[in-house]
Amino acid sequence: MKTLAVVRAIVFAVLLVYSLYSMPWAYLVLPKEGVSLALVDVVATVKSLAVAVWLGVAWIGVDAYLSFAFLRKARDVTARATEPAK
Repeated sequence: MKTLAVVRAIVFAVLLVYSLYSMPWAYLVLPKEGVSLALVDVVATVKSLAVAVWLGVAWIGVDAYLSFAFLRKARDVTARATEPAK
């Protein structure tokens, strides 16, 4: 379980850094006069954010699967340990 916790923390940190890196900071803090946004830049920014979101969703799915697998394994071991001897 320690290994899974370490992997979760590392992947979360990587996703967080990637999300912060791909955030369109220039578009969030616009000059008072405003700027004209190029469609290509907006699409590229949205695409990188979408990739970060899909990576997060995929990780949540893998994490949930692994959690259920470990729980199932622990339940099977407990059931075997509590079975009466034949």
